[in-house]
Amino acid sequence: MPQSRFLIEAFDREQWCPVLQAMLPVNAPDALRAVLGGVTDDDPELERVYYLDDEELAAVVAKFNVSFDVAQLGCDDLDIILFRLRSIDQMPYLPHTQYELPLLLDGRKKLARMVGCYPPMTFEGEDRFDHWVAKGVLHREEVTEPFDAPIETSGGQTYLGHRTVYYTPKGEEWRIPASKLVWDASGKSGGWNEYFERLEGMLYGYEDWQNDWWIKEGVTGGGFGGASFCCAVTSAGLAWIESAGFRALPPIDHAALTIIIYDQETETDLYAEMLGEPNSAAVGRFNMLGRDFMNFWDSQRGGPWDLPAGRIAEFNRFLRGSVEIVARRNGAIENVHVKSEVFARLS
Repeated sequence: MPQSRFLIEAFDREQWCPVLQAMLPVNAPDALRAVLGGVTDDDPELERVYYLDDEELAAVVAKFNVSFDVAQLGCDDLDIILFRLRSIDQMPYLPHTQYELPLLLDGRKKLARMVGCYPPMTFEGEDRFDHWVAKGVLHREEVTEPFDAPIETSGGQTYLGHRTVYYTPKGEEWRIPASKLVWDASGKSGGWNEYFERLEGMLYGYEDWQNDWWIKEGVTGGGFGGASFCCAVTSAGLAWIESAGFRALPPIDHAALTIIIYDQETETDLYAEMLGEPNSAAVGRFNMLGRDFMNFWDSQRGGPWDLPAGRIAEFNRFLRGSVEIVARRNGAIENVHVKSEVFARLS
């Protein structure tokens, strides 16, 4: 079995960011599984995040001969986390994700945008940001947008609306209305694209070369964030997508377009099933932010979802990035492993 790479991370809950990391090459996953115990029984590929206690940390350090001394940090409130190396951990620069607070305080990050559904009316770590708001170092603005009707998830959670909390260093407050204008313009201009992505990156404080790299990866990978979904298209629909520059889903001549959430673990079977439909010529994959996607449904749980033909044009306004053709009737499966974790720069 090829070598896998994991990270051990110390996350400081007071500074609200990682403060120590170490690479952990693993030749034999069973050895790591033995240290973690029975909690891995339903995680055969060790894809989850694991929180280590002192005994487990000591066992990992000893077993894999890794240097990871948290005592030197002098921090009182640490979470010790172990997880498989992610795409975002291999970027050529420090992404703002997880480092929002220290970068805001250092002036290197000019805007943070925390998004999510409510309830609850808070995001994890919000108190640490608001601590600096109270001290007059950061500026804060909150926007809540109720849904037309409550949204129920497959896990039984009910959401009433969408909540956005903005933070900027003092003196950079203008970036908040500018960010709102960018999002408003994208909704009225055919949907999100690399140009809006660059504007957003500039507002956040990323350097030009960082935005260049990010956008190149985003165009190649098929999206700039949000969840991934799939749909089957006919030969005519495939030709329409191609002629439209892979920017939108095609119009259809039947009642509804079936949308299915993308699952990397079962993608081959998923594509085969979708191509099994008599009129299916290809499978398209696209990205959309969850809050935008949920506005199109009442309370359907987990999908699949039937998008009425008359709403496809409206739906296309909220796509993030291009429509990627990932499988065709001839059996070719293209770009199977989307870089889903990289394209999560939401703040």
